[in-house]
Amino acid sequence: MKVNYIGIACLAVLLLTACDESKYELENLVPEEYHKVLYINKSGTQELTLYNTGELNTYAFSVYKGGSDPSLTASGEIAVHSQEEVDVLYGADYRIIPSGSYSMDTDRLDFVSEERSKVVTLSLSTDLIGAAMEANPEATYVLPLYLTSEKDSVNADKSELFIRITDVLTPAMGFMDTDIQPLSYTYGFDTESVEVGFGLDTDNNWDVECQFVVDPGYVTAYNAENGTAYKLFPEGNYSFEDVVTLPTGTSTTDLAVTLNGNGLTPGEYMLPIRLDNVSLFNIAENAVYPLVVRVVGIKLDRAGWSIQANTEERTGEGVGNGVATCLLDGQLSTFWHSQWSGGSIPLPHEIVVDMKKETTLTNISLTERQHDSYRDVKGGEFFVSSDKLNWTAVGAFEAQKVLEEQIFSITPTKGRYFKIKITDSYRASNSSLAEIHAYGID
Repeated sequence: MKVNYIGIACLAVLLLTACDESKYELENLVPEEYHKVLYINKSGTQELTLYNTGELNTYAFSVYKGGSDPSLTASGEIAVHSQEEVDVLYGADYRIIPSGSYSMDTDRLDFVSEERSKVVTLSLSTDLIGAAMEANPEATYVLPLYLTSEKDSVNADKSELFIRITDVLTPAMGFMDTDIQPLSYTYGFDTESVEVGFGLDTDNNWDVECQFVVDPGYVTAYNAENGTAYKLFPEGNYSFEDVVTLPTGTSTTDLAVTLNGNGLTPGEYMLPIRLDNVSLFNIAENAVYPLVVRVVGIKLDRAGWSIQANTEERTGEGVGNGVATCLLDGQLSTFWHSQWSGGSIPLPHEIVVDMKKETTLTNISLTERQHDSYRDVKGGEFFVSSDKLNWTAVGAFEAQKVLEEQIFSITPTKGRYFKIKITDSYRASNSSLAEIHAYGID
């Protein structure tokens, strides 16, 4: 067998040297073996996950014809290394997939003058490959292909395609994202629409029916595991199609959910939508979408409110800054800060707001100081009182180091005063905030 393996760098040097020559001079300057050069476009090691769909999996790759005169005809073949060659070339515990587990639509490549590339399609049997992998789990199964030619040159750097099988999986249907992302709606909202994405983890060539249900037990289990107190979204306040078809040619789609706020009191609700059944394949681990809805009270008007704190920085932050009244001034550029000049008060730091009248509170919000680094408040507790003497604990909070307003749900409680008790800081014993708000039902 005559095979001319050449380095691409050599060809490049010759072409650059001859860039100003005529075609005749170029043909005489460039050796004949460089006139037409074959190579695999995406050569080297390629990892491939196979999916057990009951049908053959396919993998396509391209062989290109280049060189100084790619208009010439050329021919080549795709061959498979033997196990002995793989052992010598690669050394690792590689095993060639069973001989009956793959086929090529063509292994002979004959290029006519106008052709610049050809596509080779592999067909792979997941049953045979999966059985081999299960029987020998310590081995890595591969298909080591190489390009060769009886009469034409092959680029030595792009002559090998080493397909490494990473796994054989049964396709699974599941939700695209199951992280909790609370949706906030104001108390008394009418209807809202939510799109919940789900799909198959591979290309979809089938019409797959998916059945959805609500799983009330998920809320109980989630609360017990995470220390939360989500309420199950009431049955009469939502709707969605029980069965949705994922059509062929589409790997992902949305489940449309309609939410109705009629009669919902402020609080945090969870609607756990479970993918319960599919007409084909498996159900993925991400089979439950925890749709969380936070019903927030009406933002209260702070006109006439008063505020005090057990610590504030009266001088060090500039005129009019650092004091508790900054928390009610509606200006994000100002902020309250715990005392730091001339001594400091250790945590906890307490802020008490007098709303001047009794109101049923449902939420309290905090906005961190608008600073690149100093966003200090991390955690604490909320309290409500009618007389400023007897306080009722209504909730705890964990704040993020973000600039946006953070709204926290509390146990709906009637009172005139509310207290923020800061017990944890991101910066030693320092506390600072830009604004605070309260939400409720008049």
